Amino acid sequence: MPSTTAKAPHHSRPARPAAFRRLNAGRLAVATLLLTVGLQGAATADAPLRWKFKTGETVRYSLVQKTETTMKLPDGRTGGSKVSQDSDIHWTVNNVSPEGVAEMTQTIDRVRVRMDSVPGQPPFEFDSASKDPAPEGPVAAQLVPVFRALAGLECTLMMDARGEIRDVRIADKVVESLQKSFQGGLGNLFTKESLKNMVGQSSLVLPEEAVAKGKSWKEQSKIPAAQLGTMVTDKTYTFEGPEAADASRVRIDLTSKTTLEPDANAQIEFAMKNQDGKGRFVFDAAKGRIISSHVDMTMTQSIKAQGQELEQTIVNKIEMKLAPEPSAAK
Repeated sequence: MPSTTAKAPHHSRPARPAAFRRLNAGRLAVATLLLTVGLQGAATADAPLRWKFKTGETVRYSLVQKTETTMKLPDGRTGGSKVSQDSDIHWTVNNVSPEGVAEMTQTIDRVRVRMDSVPGQPPFEFDSASKDPAPEGPVAAQLVPVFRALAGLECTLMMDARGEIRDVRIADKVVESLQKSFQGGLGNLFTKESLKNMVGQSSLVLPEEAVAKGKSWKEQSKIPAAQLGTMVTDKTYTFEGPEAADASRVRIDLTSKTTLEPDANAQIEFAMKNQDGKGRFVFDAAKGRIISSHVDMTMTQSIKAQGQELEQTIVNKIEMKLAPEPSAAK
């Protein structure tokens, strides 16, 4: 499921803006992919909303993310990147406890990426399902191994009926494969703890009690950010009631705010200058799962390091939809 977590910027010398743009764009693309999935009674005030799973079933989602980054460098130059990413994922439900806690295997089936980061240069494009030769060039040399390793990535989730992820298990060999696939600035994403944190914080957590229209509840997630501290995202969900076309489908609106708890030993100063986070979920109360979601996040950040300061604005749009089972026809 989608995530509204701010991504930690990767510092680069202002003398190399193109490299900074490529690496930062790659970081945003990969981090968001890792955050994509992780993420009932009736939709009335007298019954709580709950996720529902059955042992042996498969639940599929498609995710479309568009991220635009703009940077103002210390010498007055500007740069930026645009990243469009499509991902196909599925959950296989291994078992469900009497309390409704589901053990699921999450698999990333396919990754498609387009990245425009250097003016005058062709975009980087990659499709993990393509039989064509892999793209070439310095950007491709860094990113193709990462996306190849991510396509097919599996981990085990323990999710309760409210949508809270209680545990994430990732095999050591999977983490090692990801770490070996990229030796540059994205390497800090591929530790067992960071992967667990990014998957675990991305679930839509439903309220304990039954809700009526206009009722709100809050959730908070914390993600370590290398060289900075801990990113804290406070989310406020509001129940907006059933949709007119289908009373079993209810709308849940989201607003979010992200702050930084700085590391006392951080070498980089970071400040969130302004932000706007909002979203909308359509949840099937009868089937107990998200049907679709749309989350928008705009953030302007100030980053200072080694006596230099740059300003970065990130506009991120994420859409997720429940996908049908693939056709058996060839």
